[in-house]
Amino acid sequence: MLPSGIVRFLFTDIEGSTRLWQECPEAMIAHARHDEILREVVESNHGYIFQIVGDSFSAAFHNAMDGLRAVISAQHGLLCV
Repeated sequence: MLPSGIVRFLFTDIEGSTRLWQECPEAMIAHARHDEILREVVESNHGYIFQIVGDSFSAAFHNAMDGLRAVISAQHGLLCV
């Protein structure tokens, strides 16, 4: 079910990714894992991804705690990428 009422948003982006794609494309293999992690943490915390552009994600949550749990889980997951 889509969030409604007071909606909390999460926006992500890989800083400097355009330069990385141009200068070191082999390093951007981690991009696929990044996408998997973000999809997993948003969906498992009751969020809804409403836009993906390149490596940036836009998601909405019913409440702040679900969004916060998603962010913390994403940070932990991305530490190993």
